[in-house]
Amino acid sequence: MTLSQSPLRATATLATALMASALMFTASAGQARSNPIVYTAELAAPVEAANHIIRGTVIRCAGTECKGRKSSSSVRTICAKLSDEVGELASFSYKGEAVDDEALAKCNK
Repeated sequence: MTLSQSPLRATATLATALMASALMFTASAGQARSNPIVYTAELAAPVEAANHIIRGTVIRCAGTECKGRKSSSSVRTICAKLSDEVGELASFSYKGEAVDDEALAKCNK
């Protein structure tokens, strides 16, 4: 029996692959927990449930509510792009703080 056909080598390779998979799953689950919802929007009109990818972040919308996690884009950019995707926004908040009426009007243009 050659080394490449060794049952011990096959078992070691399988164990390594399983550990790598478990580590990657744990890391991605941990990242999701450390990346909380920061964008919330109330829509002027309801929409069907959908995910929108805006500047690298996923915004989930259903009914008249949209929520998304942090992205590297500015709040103004995310707000405007979301309005382009789903229509007029009744309100938009970042980390629980609503944008003012003037900023919201710019988002809705």
